[in-house]
Amino acid sequence: MADTEQAVEVEHDIEEDVLDVEQHDDVEGETGDEEAPASTACDNLPGIAADTPSGGQPVIAKLLISNAAAGSVIGKGGQTIEQIQKNSGARVQLSRAGEFYPGTSERVLLLSGTLHSVLTSVFLMLEKLPKEPVMAMGRAAGKPREDAHTQVKMAVSRKLCGAVIGQKGQTIRDFMADSGATIRVQPLSELTPSDSERLITVSGGRDKALRAVALILNTLSADDKFGSYMDLTLQLANTQGLIPAVRTSTARSVLANAKAQLLMALQDEDVGAVLGKKGQTLTQIQQNAKVTIKISDRNKMDPHTHEREVAISGSYSAIQLACAMISEKLSQNKPRMSYASDGHDEELDENGGHHHHGGY
Repeated sequence: MADTEQAVEVEHDIEEDVLDVEQHDDVEGETGDEEAPASTACDNLPGIAADTPSGGQPVIAKLLISNAAAGSVIGKGGQTIEQIQKNSGARVQLSRAGEFYPGTSERVLLLSGTLHSVLTSVFLMLEKLPKEPVMAMGRAAGKPREDAHTQVKMAVSRKLCGAVIGQKGQTIRDFMADSGATIRVQPLSELTPSDSERLITVSGGRDKALRAVALILNTLSADDKFGSYMDLTLQLANTQGLIPAVRTSTARSVLANAKAQLLMALQDEDVGAVLGKKGQTLTQIQQNAKVTIKISDRNKMDPHTHEREVAISGSYSAIQLACAMISEKLSQNKPRMSYASDGHDEELDENGGHHHHGGY
């Protein structure tokens, strides 16, 4: 247990908001150099079917990058992003300037294609990022390029994160041991009930980070829920954009009466607060907000995260009201639940250690 806590503590010390990468001048025009890192990252991936080449399975990766980094990825007149797509074979979609991932100042970069092509595109983009003084901190001069510190931040469906974490954090520890990179999954305490995704941050040398991303995407692609998540993500990206317009105040008024559905994940222990005695609270929320709420059965709960799916249907404005009412009920319930289980933060157990609240 001491070793586990030490590993997780080191993981927490990684600086999350600095994308630290190194640019190389010998990349363009050398296809072999572009594909080698991705091919190496795909070696000996677990669970690959015999009829599927390693790295050949379809995947998506939703990455978060700074606005400055986005400019480097686009290039003059969009030339760089076109070249990355051509050389990697992956499709690259980037959110518009000023459209940021909720709760951050970072833009969304959606990559789709085979695992090998997506990893190749990640490698090429890391090569294109500029050298900035803030990114160079902690990098010793003269070190080989493969030792340069790299950070890749991914948004992943909450329902799929359990597969990456594994039972008592075993899978994520195996990935860190295999790749040599640090992997941090966003704690549940940082999320709201309406957040459908968690952030996974991979940090380490370039090749180590690529290997870790390969392991994560390979595991996600083997999950039964990944196919539908991938299809829905691509569909929304093509129809509504990477950052849906409904997040802006102008769109809220226009779409107030539009029919919609919201899927959220709630901890099993929080569901009781939403249901209330004999389901009275749930009935009240549905009647007052004029929505329909369906909560998945406990036997369908994610065994790793102990989360149950909550589906809210109705008009856009009604769903917003229902979410506000649910949040209020949960906040009222928290004081009675605080520091249960000896005051340990449950979601940290998923990362392999027991830590008190405030450890992040």
